[in-house]
Amino acid sequence: MRISTAFIFQRGANAIQEKSAQLSRSQAYIAAGKKVLSPSDDPAAAARILDLNGFIDTAEQYQSNIGTLKSRLELQESTLDGVANVLQRAHELAVQGNNDTVGPEGRAAIADEIDVLNDQLLSLANTRDANDEYLFSGFQRDAQPFTRAGATFTYNGDQGQRELQIAADRRVADASNGFDTFMKIPASGGGFQDAFTTLRKLSDDLRADSTVSASIDDIQLALDNTLRIRTKGGAGLNTVIGQQDVNEGFLVSMKARLSEEEDLDYAEALTQYQQDLLALQAAQQSFVKIQNLSLFNYLQ
Repeated sequence: MRISTAFIFQRGANAIQEKSAQLSRSQAYIAAGKKVLSPSDDPAAAARILDLNGFIDTAEQYQSNIGTLKSRLELQESTLDGVANVLQRAHELAVQGNNDTVGPEGRAAIADEIDVLNDQLLSLANTRDANDEYLFSGFQRDAQPFTRAGATFTYNGDQGQRELQIAADRRVADASNGFDTFMKIPASGGGFQDAFTTLRKLSDDLRADSTVSASIDDIQLALDNTLRIRTKGGAGLNTVIGQQDVNEGFLVSMKARLSEEEDLDYAEALTQYQQDLLALQAAQQSFVKIQNLSLFNYLQ
């Protein structure tokens, strides 16, 4: 069989293209630091990598949710600590003002301080988080929860409480809404009374030189409610902190498995690169020699 010069030339060119492609693939693996760049490299490994990445993405979302919950529950704890301090001071002043030895001027001075405390309480109830969202508005994060018009205090949020997923089978409640925290407080005389109205009535009774025994009881009930909300929030905070450690351990494990599946063995890859480079250089040199072959080279 006679082999044409064109055929020899084409075979040489094909060999160079093949070796060049192999070298390019080796370079791509080294540049990416991965041993599986497409499903065709290793279909089974590619499927496992896809699953592992899915597990990792989900766990990282849980960790993000935990970060949000921690931030808001910690803010709620510090805010309610301030609320408790305000109510405790109001309780002390109410007891002081209920003493018969305190005259009208002394009661008026106490009432002035109660008014300041009520302003502080209203400010705490309108606390915003790091994202400039209101802490106690329920689902209405952008709505200022509490407003005051004269002697009337209005709650503008809702009674919702967001829950965030922190594990496949676990959800934890966000900060409590303002209705449960400040409005729905049992009153000593029956029914419910908001904490702001309790302090306003205390101030009014002190100025009127009236008995404030009911206000003392109502403030204690507001303190008890604050403790209840703090206890609930603290339990949630402990839950998310514990789950955060569990999720972190899971992430470490999944990332280690992912590394085993897809990370490149650089020593092996560099060896393969050198082999592919030598193969390409050999193909190129062979091609040059083939090009120089001619019958006239032997007719001398």
